[in-house]
Amino acid sequence: MPVKLIQYWNILHATKSEFDAYFTREYVPRINETGFMRMVGSWHVASGEGPYFITEGVAGNVTEVESLIMAPLYIDLRNRLLQLVRDYQSKLLVPIESTKPDVPDVEHGYKFNQHFNINPADFYEFLAFEEQVHLPEMKRFGLTLVGGWNVAVGATPYMIDETRADNLVTIGEMLENPAYQKLTLKLLQLVSNYGCKILVPSGHINT
Repeated sequence: MPVKLIQYWNILHATKSEFDAYFTREYVPRINETGFMRMVGSWHVASGEGPYFITEGVAGNVTEVESLIMAPLYIDLRNRLLQLVRDYQSKLLVPIESTKPDVPDVEHGYKFNQHFNINPADFYEFLAFEEQVHLPEMKRFGLTLVGGWNVAVGATPYMIDETRADNLVTIGEMLENPAYQKLTLKLLQLVSNYGCKILVPSGHINT
């Protein structure tokens, strides 16, 4: 099963042009060249809490991610990145057992992500709801399920449901749909620290 390394930060205003050039021409291609991980998407957070620049890398397993982050090349790349951004954070995501992630070579479209912690007392009820109701219903609103993820390393919330849409209209219509609101109210009975994000492509990773 593939795993994801999510990195996110805010770009320093004074270094915006330098960041764009470095991230596109060096950071992304040189990580891809290692063979340990493939950079598949970069996003701006259009709605939801920051940091507001998010990038996704996909690897075949956790060992490949470990090999990448221990490589001197990656350490140098990240150190140079940290001179251009602030509020850097990262998360290592592993898929939940009930879903097979959809991880294309390059991400297109828009994302709607929900993140939360499961109430311990409701754990088994949540698992049944997630697999039988929540994730299938999200697809009925016109969104594609990308994956359900556990945060193996990184800050909470430690569960992420990730969906994709071709356009923002689909996401907006879903948010206004009473059926979606009812579905979310049920979810909120089983989880805590709920939040969601709408992500739009940053334009840094296109091919």
